Amino acid sequence: MTEKYSGAGNTFFMVNNLEGNVKNYASEIVSLISHDKDTDGVIFLEKSYKADFKMNYFNKDGTGDALCGNGLRCTVKYISDKNISVEKELKIEAVSNIYDCKIVSDKEISVKFPPPVNVKTNFKLKVHFQEWWELLNCSYVDVGSPHIVVFIDEIEKPKVNSVKEVDIINWGRNIRMHKDLMPEGANVNFIEVLSNEEGKLAIRSYERGVEGETLACGTGALSSALVFYLLRKQINPVKLLTKSGEYLIVHFEIENKKLNSFSLSGNAEAVK
Repeated sequence: MTEKYSGAGNTFFMVNNLEGNVKNYASEIVSLISHDKDTDGVIFLEKSYKADFKMNYFNKDGTGDALCGNGLRCTVKYISDKNISVEKELKIEAVSNIYDCKIVSDKEISVKFPPPVNVKTNFKLKVHFQEWWELLNCSYVDVGSPHIVVFIDEIEKPKVNSVKEVDIINWGRNIRMHKDLMPEGANVNFIEVLSNEEGKLAIRSYERGVEGETLACGTGALSSALVFYLLRKQINPVKLLTKSGEYLIVHFEIENKKLNSFSLSGNAEAVK
């Protein structure tokens, strides 16, 4: 039976494929998405030979082989809700890696991630937002899926005072398809600093595969929190207010000024 789940507003169809009955993923995805075009992706729960379970995630356009942070949290919640496992801590395989997941409470699930291998901060992309071109200051993080992070206070033209003013579809698409990021492109996150002292940010994300804005993006939150931590040298944890109105929280495990791991926490629930 297929059900819909939400991770801070990021929505997925969950398909129990532990018996391996689904072979044609593309056909299943088309069938599901055609009935609900607002859903961001499809997750197939499958057996794993090296972890407790496997999350096989696909974007709504059928593309896969990318990590989904909110999808991991929804997968754990689905496993718990369906009594597939009663364990509060699970190891989930996704994109050939294994992630430690923990049910903290009925309203909070946490997933631990290794440090990203590829991080590049403060580089310029030539972008066209309105009638003019500008060199936009950006950062790049790959936590299993690639992300561009842009602080809105560094956008020169046009000046924006809030993430609510960001033309997310056009600006996000321009950066996502930027020639300097091809062939794979990147997800794009626009960040407003709400409070330096409290480490509180507002985030809006344009996602590949969805080709539009999502109400939340887990790997986008991780990437943005890391860039904020590195460049603005702010406190731990970082709290990100998503488009859905829910918060995602990122904690860092740092020892001797080195990032050992970081975690993504937030709500995950079945959509009635």
